[in-house]
Amino acid sequence: MSTSAVAAGASRLSLYVDVTPKPSMHVYSPGQDGYIPIALTLDAVAPVTAAGKVKLPASEKYFMPALNETQRVYSKPFRMTQDVTIKKGAPAGALTITGTLRYQACDDKLCYRPVTLPLTWTANR
Repeated sequence: MSTSAVAAGASRLSLYVDVTPKPSMHVYSPGQDGYIPIALTLDAVAPVTAAGKVKLPASEKYFMPALNETQRVYSKPFRMTQDVTIKKGAPAGALTITGTLRYQACDDKLCYRPVTLPLTWTANR
């Protein structure tokens, strides 16, 4: 996983999280009931606020024979994009933006414990 930030104007930024599931593993798409979907959250103390929902590519259907279920997942590398607006009063120059990425990864045999990873972006404006 990697993070990056790109300025989209004087008061807007786009934050990126590149996710690469390990071979034979997948993470769940938002809206997949019964499992913990991948979710990006910005810290409340971040110098930015979310401008809309996180953008994700279309998920893929995955049939799990052991459960006789079809699920919406990501098993290939993908990018999450969160557009943000810089808060009034944020310092000029470099901004440090923090948040978390929460997900549950599974393979064809079992699901692993949910994970919450800290994220940091640095952007110049």
